[in-house]
Amino acid sequence: MSAPSNANNPGGLVTTANNRHLWFSLRDQIHPFAQVLSIDGHLFNTMDNNAKQYIAMKFMNHVQENVIYVHDGNGPNRIYLGAPRHFVTGGGMVIDPNGRDLYWIRRGQSNVVTATMMAPPQPKNVKIPRPPNAYILYRKERHQLVKRANPGITNNEISQLLGKAWNMETPAIRAKYKQMSDEIKEALMKKHPDYVYRPRRPGERRRRRRQEDGEDDDA
Repeated sequence: MSAPSNANNPGGLVTTANNRHLWFSLRDQIHPFAQVLSIDGHLFNTMDNNAKQYIAMKFMNHVQENVIYVHDGNGPNRIYLGAPRHFVTGGGMVIDPNGRDLYWIRRGQSNVVTATMMAPPQPKNVKIPRPPNAYILYRKERHQLVKRANPGITNNEISQLLGKAWNMETPAIRAKYKQMSDEIKEALMKKHPDYVYRPRRPGERRRRRRQEDGEDDDA
């Protein structure tokens, strides 16, 4: 078995036969008009962190933009890969309901549609989720990797570890996630020009902490 190659691959990531096979399996979606990649959920779950980074970097070279993975929150078991702006246009929203993974949803529709189609009228008095900041995007990308490497670790401990890692990251890495966060926020402000972030009341924050503790127990 040949050793992994690091030549001619994006971002200096290790190229393995499995990574090349994964990218080849997605070849039908790679064309000049492709802006969002769709990956079957079962296939995505078999991918390790290196494979996910490899596919993301290859697709980022294709679209010439920073990209993120988001789960389809409308029903089908699939994951999208694309620039943040595509997931918050046309009625789309990016949320993090479990504190670990990003989900794309379209409010008011049960059928799955593409991220660039026109949205139905927005309901009135809808609470708009706060767009994720740079650290949240960074943390979500690495949460499962830390969890798998440290069985029994709690979400709070993972956040502490990743918080320290974030503080030690290079300016280039921090700038990458800041740009991704800015793109999501910019698209949200275009869609909701009157949006103003309203911090949770103390009672709401306590309830959220209790919910997160429950997630730790279930993990």
